[in-house]
Amino acid sequence: MSKPAAIRLVKSLSKSEKRHFKLFTKKQSGKKDYLDLFDLIDQNNFTDKDPIDEKFRKLHPQSSLNNAARYLLKVLTDCLIQSKVKEDSLSQLLYGLLRINILKERNLPEEGYRELKKLQEVAISSQEQLIQYLLARYERDYLAELNFQDISEKKLIEIQMESRNILRDIRNTNEHYSLHELLKHRLIHSGKVQTQDDKKQLNDLLLSEMSIVNSRVKNNLESQKLHLLFQSFFFTNIGDYKSALKTFYELNRLFEKNIHLLQNPPLGYYSSLDGILDSLRVMGYFTEMDFYLKKLEQLDNSSYPEYYRFLIHKTIMIYRLSIYAGTQEYISAINYINESDPNLLNAYSMVNDEKQSELLFYIALCNYNVKNIKKAQKYINEIILVRKINFQSIIYRAARLLNMLIRYNDKDLEYLDYEIRSYKRSFKGNQKPLQTEILIFKVIKSNPNLNSFKRNEILWNSINHRIQTIEKDKFEKQILKYFDFIDWIKVKFLK
Repeated sequence: MSKPAAIRLVKSLSKSEKRHFKLFTKKQSGKKDYLDLFDLIDQNNFTDKDPIDEKFRKLHPQSSLNNAARYLLKVLTDCLIQSKVKEDSLSQLLYGLLRINILKERNLPEEGYRELKKLQEVAISSQEQLIQYLLARYERDYLAELNFQDISEKKLIEIQMESRNILRDIRNTNEHYSLHELLKHRLIHSGKVQTQDDKKQLNDLLLSEMSIVNSRVKNNLESQKLHLLFQSFFFTNIGDYKSALKTFYELNRLFEKNIHLLQNPPLGYYSSLDGILDSLRVMGYFTEMDFYLKKLEQLDNSSYPEYYRFLIHKTIMIYRLSIYAGTQEYISAINYINESDPNLLNAYSMVNDEKQSELLFYIALCNYNVKNIKKAQKYINEIILVRKINFQSIIYRAARLLNMLIRYNDKDLEYLDYEIRSYKRSFKGNQKPLQTEILIFKVIKSNPNLNSFKRNEILWNSINHRIQTIEKDKFEKQILKYFDFIDWIKVKFLK
């Protein structure tokens, strides 16, 4: 596993990180075959499956590629940790804890205590609860070792109470994380919420979450963030996109108020903007999306890692294409695709499978709608044949449905019969097909292109009520947000 991990890590580096790595390795002596491996990965568009072995063997016939990759991983991570210590508060705190331990081991308790007091200020300002507790524990150990010199019992009790309060906040945070994990686990293993009964099965988690919110005393950034993340995730997955959007707005305001406390890179802030844009896409509020796309553009900072910057660029492109698709401006969409950076599609494709598949889907969809069928099929094949992401992924299912529409236009009925059976077999356990999927299967099998007008009229009357139900069903929006499959059915019967 060392080789693919090394490829992913090297490809995720920014230009400044690559420069820092080169300077970092100049200080090291001995054999540096791992540096040649770094250059090979950096200068070529290798993916996990590309044959890097041969090129490396020519440079170092006596060296093991796996050993070089393993050592490259170690040196790279050491180098990145060093960089993080300078710019990230959590890394500074963890590094500081190591310094305190070293000073304590070498019998320099006073120096360690000075370091501890500096770190406490950083931990409080950055609201790192676990580090705050560790530092409080270290402080009490230090005081005990000095036999509590120059400290009153009242002051000692105050310090102990601070530790109890921190532990209480940590416990509440842990409870919140546990509920979020349970919600995610249920949705992954039981399938997406598709009915009111599915929704009721999640109500116990919602009630538990509300009890945590009502019982907490300290309303810090972490607790507010977890509450809003849980709520937004819950509302999104039960199809209540208006409530989800409202929650995402609150989450976004919270991040913008505490911009100095965000990660580097700010993944949480990115997720919040992504959630807002996704909710706006589902509801068809395309004009409102531009404001938040501009906020995303502001996250394209040269100090952030390359993989993050490309994730930003891809997300912007996805939502721009979704606006063109939603407003049926397909020629403009194709012009936008042609004017985009040609490296964008292939860069960091391994970092986020879901986003990569969404981007491929929209490029395929736009080509499909301008009758460029070969190109559309090429991008769809990359999702369903090359990437093969989890069947529970809605974008994967949307891609397979679009593939069926393409094959239907090609009159490849034998393939469609096989593909529909394969699609149905993919549902496992409690997972059920959406009504949109069932209707697509029914329409393809009824083959309206070859029917008489009278036959299609009868078929239309038999499915019209179901279409109206689907269009009102909020659970069906999770797949219809990518493409209006219902409109495709209407065209087949009402043209």
